[in-house]
Amino acid sequence: MLQHITKYLSHYMPILGIFGLGFVGLLRFSYDPVFQSAIIISMGASFLMWGAIHHWLHEGLRMGIILEYLAVSLLGVIVLLSILWSR
Repeated sequence: MLQHITKYLSHYMPILGIFGLGFVGLLRFSYDPVFQSAIIISMGASFLMWGAIHHWLHEGLRMGIILEYLAVSLLGVIVLLSILWSR
């Protein structure tokens, strides 16, 4: 597992950067829930695009994989927006 991660570290760094910057943005703009919503939606879209590109580079891109990333992305966006707008 560790060998797999180190071999493809250049593939995993962008998603860590996306989520890291998104988290910083959520904290920085804590006073503006509309902008936070845009950040959350952007993070979800970026995750979906990253997953498609990652699997395309490994020649394993199939519709099922795209739908899986779409489902996880939508679930994350819905959960985070629900938390954001329920406070």
